[in-house]
Amino acid sequence: MKKLRLINKYIPFILLYLSTSFSQDYSINFDGNNDYILIPDHNQLDLTENYTIEAWIFPESFTWLAGIVSKYQTSGANGYLLRLTDQAPYSGISFDEKKTSTGVLNNNQWYHIAAVNEQGDRKLYINGVETPLSGSSLNISPNNNPLRIGSDYGSRFFNGRIDEVRLWDTPKTQAEINNYMNQELSGSELNLVAYYRFNEGCGDTLFDNSINNHHGVLRGSPGWVDGHTLSGLIGDVNFDETINIYDAVMLVSIMLNYETGTPLQVYACDINQDNIIDILDIIQLIQIVMDLDTANRQILTNASFFTYDNYIKFESNGPVLGFEIILSDSYLIEDNQLPSSWSWNQKGNKIIAFSLDGSSLPDNFKIPISEKLDIEKITLAGWGNETIDAVESIFPKTFELKTGPNPFNPKCKILFTIYSHSKIELKIFDLTGHLVENIFSGNIIAGDHSLNWAPKNISSGTYFIQITDGALTQTSKVIYLK
Repeated sequence: MKKLRLINKYIPFILLYLSTSFSQDYSINFDGNNDYILIPDHNQLDLTENYTIEAWIFPESFTWLAGIVSKYQTSGANGYLLRLTDQAPYSGISFDEKKTSTGVLNNNQWYHIAAVNEQGDRKLYINGVETPLSGSSLNISPNNNPLRIGSDYGSRFFNGRIDEVRLWDTPKTQAEINNYMNQELSGSELNLVAYYRFNEGCGDTLFDNSINNHHGVLRGSPGWVDGHTLSGLIGDVNFDETINIYDAVMLVSIMLNYETGTPLQVYACDINQDNIIDILDIIQLIQIVMDLDTANRQILTNASFFTYDNYIKFESNGPVLGFEIILSDSYLIEDNQLPSSWSWNQKGNKIIAFSLDGSSLPDNFKIPISEKLDIEKITLAGWGNETIDAVESIFPKTFELKTGPNPFNPKCKILFTIYSHSKIELKIFDLTGHLVENIFSGNIIAGDHSLNWAPKNISSGTYFIQITDGALTQTSKVIYLK
């Protein structure tokens, strides 16, 4: 009996790891009256022709102009400025005085704001989607004003939370913004001028997590509160900055509800970022871990499953690298007969199995059962970016195998019917069970087929013609008269 109890093997590790405290995501809550953060002037902060400003914001009210990030000198109008607009009801964004239309933001909701200046061309992205701007922009030049977070140059203060502020001296593309807006940075990224994670959780200092150390001082009485939850590296479920088999173990543990997982972990589990944690995420994670080349691989596009008296069998038009089974009731499958390079994990009525090395299920694979099961759903995953829900089909109890004439000489005609596309084998055995001849081995379409067997260099006697697809076998006895 083959069992790969990967989960059980590493459950102590998982429990130990999850018992440790993960770093809390914080933000700062600004009261809209006198709260802001002051970062001293530095020539690195004088962004002019090419720059990107990013921030996660959680506005709690729209009452007036409200600064998000600014380094602006009012008399010369020569600094950058990102704030809520002055257009009633003040729920838009103003970037260097180019403005959105009203109604783009709501109270008490997190938004990712990315403002990009590329040689004077201003673009604004809200949650990764470009939002039109209108009006004239400021003329930007260096100044000796400090950088402010939570206010503009005057007394227009932000009311709500701000988190993950990033300043770049390069214009970021929309793809770059979308790829990294939900991930914490290392701080050493190229062109990163200043980076504020807001994860201190206490104190009067906001630390710059870039290599430039542009630290800020809290002014007024802003409070440390829960921030916007970001993940680290997608696939790094245990946050050890390495994607390996331990991440797959934890992903499966979360899928089977051995562990609930933190929001950060759940985000990291969604490898393909489709907002669903399923067998496909496991397969893609294994492909990353094993550095498998998936180019030019046959893609799985349709599949079915059959239930018989003592087994479950899959049929598909492509390789299967993982599957998920949901039963109507809890039923423990003791002997799964998986290849040794696969992992089998079951909890209650949910079963997850997947390849650990990129190998696909053999064509003759079947899951042994001792009784007919009520299956709610079977999902298969291959090399592609989609999972396939297998369709339940009726599997024939026998092949239709006929031979004649019987006895025969010099040849016997073999007639057989296949009810579904299968990989079959046709073999001849003698009375002792010795293989005499392999007539056919390969894939064959559903329908009626015929082959001729003309024995050579064998004696007269009784022989058995056997047809099998790896799960079902049918045998016919024939007599050869020489």
